[in-house]
Amino acid sequence: MAKNIAIGFDGSDSSRRALQEAMRLALLDKANLSVITIEELPRYPVTVGEIIEEQETVNKHIEALHKEAVDIARQHGLEIKTITRIGHPAKGLVDYVQETKPDLLVIGHTGQSAIWGTFLGTTADRVIRHAVCSVLVVR
Repeated sequence: MAKNIAIGFDGSDSSRRALQEAMRLALLDKANLSVITIEELPRYPVTVGEIIEEQETVNKHIEALHKEAVDIARQHGLEIKTITRIGHPAKGLVDYVQETKPDLLVIGHTGQSAIWGTFLGTTADRVIRHAVCSVLVVR
């Protein structure tokens, strides 16, 4: 029984399925929900103006993701807390669960090719290996 559930949410189809599953579990267990979105740092900035423009675009995207999660939760009669962190998605999720100690982290499985996943590992693979709480990967 989970009382605090964290959800990794990046707007992908698999993270939307993870959000739905986390809400289903929250309704069953009367759990608190938190959505965590990891903002990756821009990889190829050229000028300060481009960095600022990219940051504004990313901020709007994350705001829209969080609004979507809050709206979906409200439709189910749930409250949801939204958090944004900056960095690598796997490390950001692992750091978050180490700090906040949720009972469960729910994340989507990102479909990678067999070769890509074998050599580099997916975000889900990395999170499962290092998270200090139970992790539910939703396909």
